Amino acid sequence: MYLKELQENWDIFGQEDPLWAVCSAPEKKNNKWNIQDFFQTGVARIGRLRQWMDENGLPGQRKAALDFGCGVGRLTQALCGHFDTCVGVDIAPSMIKKAKEFNRHGRKCVYRLNEDNNLQSFPTGSFDLVYTEHVLQHIRPQVALHYIAEFVRVLKPGGLAYFHCPSQAPSYAYPEDGILCSVEAVPEALSMSVGSVAELPVKVTNTCAHPIGTGEGVNAPAKIVHHWLDLNSDAAYHNHGYLNFPAGVVQPGETMEMDYKVPSPGEPGEYVLVLTPADYFGRPIGNGDNAASVPTLVRRREEAAESEPTVSAKRPRSESHVVPEELVRTVVEAAGGRIVDVVSRQKELGGLRTSYYYVTR
Repeated sequence: MYLKELQENWDIFGQEDPLWAVCSAPEKKNNKWNIQDFFQTGVARIGRLRQWMDENGLPGQRKAALDFGCGVGRLTQALCGHFDTCVGVDIAPSMIKKAKEFNRHGRKCVYRLNEDNNLQSFPTGSFDLVYTEHVLQHIRPQVALHYIAEFVRVLKPGGLAYFHCPSQAPSYAYPEDGILCSVEAVPEALSMSVGSVAELPVKVTNTCAHPIGTGEGVNAPAKIVHHWLDLNSDAAYHNHGYLNFPAGVVQPGETMEMDYKVPSPGEPGEYVLVLTPADYFGRPIGNGDNAASVPTLVRRREEAAESEPTVSAKRPRSESHVVPEELVRTVVEAAGGRIVDVVSRQKELGGLRTSYYYVTR
């Protein structure tokens, strides 16, 4: 059931904005990636891996490579420049479809749908390289650890498994009495169609005595979350979306402006859109008086202008998980692997720590 839900989420991402879902630069959202530029980022990334492989003599051979969670093939295509054959696997049919369309290496590159919590379609010792980056973080730890054991199993002796995984959750420094801010939305009312996305200008004011955000000496990030109230049934639809505050610090009394993109509910009707400030973990800030409420009419699709964008009524969700390094080590060793190197990075004090593993057997 969990993998089915995971597949549905990423299949929608693959249908709506596949390049951004794979490489989530904020300015590239809503299908703004140039395809050539997008695939060039993969060439650069695999080039850095190739340098490590050259310097460390792993893998022993460069015949077959596996790209796990390949998406549309950004990195699989780049790997084809260094290995005889490459296989990309992904859980989302829409991603695999696009990857096949983008393939420029013919039979040298193969894409497969993998809907299992293992790699049972590949025999033990199949690949010289197993590669994955920015994938395991979106999978629950118990499942991610099982995949890691599979990476070792399908690896040839003397091969290399390279994978990335967040290893320590962020520990942000909020003041003891908390933070507080208010949200104001423009316009005061909204009309949209089922399956469309509206963009609302919002103003956020820091109404507490402490700086909010991330910057020098400040480590109290915040975001806006939204949910829908259905006036026809009194139902509430939570966790519908969010927008992080941009990098920087908002001083007490200061106001900043943001553009909030809102996907429609899945059914037509009369709703109230509620925009609420929250901390990094999505916990609402304040008692609700500081939220913005926007009456919204949601029309049927056929009533809307054809120029409005089409998106899935069901909103996809990208999970974020952490797997401690000691658990990864235990699983790798139990599977018969050996960790050659671990490189850990932390972009900001108290922020998320990510680890990059180099494993052989």
